[in-house]
Amino acid sequence: MTAITDNDKDRMRQWGRDGDGDINLRYATTGHPMDARFQAFVDQVVNLVPRVRTKKDGDAMVSLPTLFIGSHVGYQALPVGRELVPFLAVLRDDSAFADRIAPDVRQRLAQLRAPSLVKVYITPHCPFCPTAVSVLLGLAGCSDRVRVTVIDGELFPDAAQKDRVTAAPTVILDDQFRWTGSVDAGELVTLMLDRDPVGLGAEALRSMIEEGDAEGVARMMAERGKIFPAFVDLLVHPRWSVRLGAMVSFETLAGFAPGLAAGLVDPLMTLFADVDDMVKGDLIHVIGESGNKAALPFLSTVATGDYDEEVRSAAVEAIEKLN
Repeated sequence: MTAITDNDKDRMRQWGRDGDGDINLRYATTGHPMDARFQAFVDQVVNLVPRVRTKKDGDAMVSLPTLFIGSHVGYQALPVGRELVPFLAVLRDDSAFADRIAPDVRQRLAQLRAPSLVKVYITPHCPFCPTAVSVLLGLAGCSDRVRVTVIDGELFPDAAQKDRVTAAPTVILDDQFRWTGSVDAGELVTLMLDRDPVGLGAEALRSMIEEGDAEGVARMMAERGKIFPAFVDLLVHPRWSVRLGAMVSFETLAGFAPGLAAGLVDPLMTLFADVDDMVKGDLIHVIGESGNKAALPFLSTVATGDYDEEVRSAAVEAIEKLN
């Protein structure tokens, strides 16, 4: 695994001397064996460039140690050698590569309704990876809907194996579509626009909701006449804030498409036994908001059953709501 070199240090010092003002670098550690490497990299950046201000994010929803640039670029990689130049460029200005995206592609990017989650796997010695990364950073610089995660496949071989990555660079869109080698920004944006939103993953829907667009998620489901499978995952997510956002989206959906919302009751009742009490209470709330009176026998069983008192109380309130 490549370590930071004297040339990298000189490049960082020179970069730090150009321009004025603080530069913010947010990062997260996750209990992973590579945490110490990431912490050491952050400390080294600060030592070389004192105007870099770092913040450790204890609430970041990531499974690997990550360096964050703005709100929609993450490095699960240590950007050294060839990768250091694009990293430093966007760390100073997150739109640094936006002008490399053709005007017609930028215009089409403005039509994106749902986030596009893009992962790019790199390796430290790959000569083509910095170019692929720069294209993706350019797309992210043009649209907040494009979320880019740069992953070092050598540093995190388990992640690469899970994503069936055997070469670099490999670009993966929404865990469904992939390219190996050169990346064409126009082709990638075309696929982003042509995706069926029914296939959006939980992370894409979650990012919409966390940005305050719970209504957008509800409208997409109402327009398609389907509950997106990943939406159910958000309703049983272990983090309360995610479930809350999904519940807001569901209540909005119940106003747009009552019949569609009512149809979510059966899968929620099926999941009920397998979740903890906090999630049980929230599922009961959603069922009460569904308008589906077919759920009344189930709710009555919960209200009088051997459940936590708050779960039983939620069932009583849901019964009142449905009646």
